[in-house]
Amino acid sequence: MKTIKNFESNRSDMKNKNNPWAIWGIANIFYLYEVLLRVSPGIIANNLMSHYNITTSMLGVMVSFFYYSYTLLQIPCGLILDKLGPRNLLGFSVILSMVGSILFALTKCVYVAQLGRFLVGAGAACAFISCLQIASTVFSLKYFAIFAGITNMMGTMGALCGGFPVARLVNSIGWRESIFILALVGAVIAISIFLLIPKVLKIPESTDIHKSFSSILRKVVKNKQIILSGFMGGFMYLPISVFSELWAIPFFMTKYNVSNEIASFSSSILFIGFALGSIPVALVAKKVNGYMKTIRFSIVSVALLFIPLIYVQSIGVSFVLVFLIGILTAAEVLVFTCAKNNEPSKNAGTAIAFANGLIMLVGSVFQPVLGFLLDVFWTGGLLHGGVRLYEISCYQKAILTLPICLVVAYILSIFVKETIK
Repeated sequence: MKTIKNFESNRSDMKNKNNPWAIWGIANIFYLYEVLLRVSPGIIANNLMSHYNITTSMLGVMVSFFYYSYTLLQIPCGLILDKLGPRNLLGFSVILSMVGSILFALTKCVYVAQLGRFLVGAGAACAFISCLQIASTVFSLKYFAIFAGITNMMGTMGALCGGFPVARLVNSIGWRESIFILALVGAVIAISIFLLIPKVLKIPESTDIHKSFSSILRKVVKNKQIILSGFMGGFMYLPISVFSELWAIPFFMTKYNVSNEIASFSSSILFIGFALGSIPVALVAKKVNGYMKTIRFSIVSVALLFIPLIYVQSIGVSFVLVFLIGILTAAEVLVFTCAKNNEPSKNAGTAIAFANGLIMLVGSVFQPVLGFLLDVFWTGGLLHGGVRLYEISCYQKAILTLPICLVVAYILSIFVKETIK
């Protein structure tokens, strides 16, 4: 009871002293920015392979360095959020992402580029969980699923900005210069964070931080339901983390012989569907009184839609299928509500972070896996400069991995308990 009273008192104090919408809003803008940085390599995939003279396997590894640091830092970020609040963590994180982006743009060395992506991922690690932790702190908990859906929409806006607009910018001034501009945008966000978020925005708990960290971490990591939810969400999120963020654009460019600007619509449309579905899926889950019912329906539907997407000959029909996949994949946001509901409110940041880390871990594995499969199916064709030419059959065989992974997600969902409240 004492924890609940403290928590409610803290939320009340925050409403009186600060504008909760401004605090939550700037955190969401950073999340938008983080997703933009995350998906941008998909636009310049061919540029990167040509610039570094690398194969798709190597490209997949390079890009996935974002996920390595992102995943490793999820639990530390969750613990820091729960105990120390988001202001300094978010501000430092934006700066770290800026440094990583600049490093990625400046270097001609593959290993330094990997380090740049690693730093960008490290900076982005706290973005999503900060939005959800702030929402659980300054707003009523009964609206948490709705706020999670809105945050999902903000991430989608970042993905949209990282699609056609970045493609146009890259084609106009070059990919290196475009990344420099994106880094400058981060500076504006960092300043806004320090101005809008108060120094103290946390749930007051034990003053023995190290002991509390250890206690929270042990409890969350031993929670089998959070582990199952995280891995289930990871396989559900593959249409975003693997297909849309990296391989959709080169797939559409190869299949329909179109420019990167036109192909970028495939990624943008998927994210639009993801955004539009984010809030409705939360409402539907409440209506049918079941998160897991909604999640299982989503998994089955997305798996079935991927089959015609891989083989259909009409780009118009492909865009429609991608849009539907985006809407249905939005049910993945319910995973975070399941994770949060399996832990007390005081551990919300850590529970969400742990689940999010597992989700991104799955993505970090399968980005290079699809690149490796493309190399396995490569027929020997070469472009100018010795860059490998991957025929559409290579992409089709590799992308078939995704509906198979969704079958795994469905199997995991059978063991996840219903947590709707």
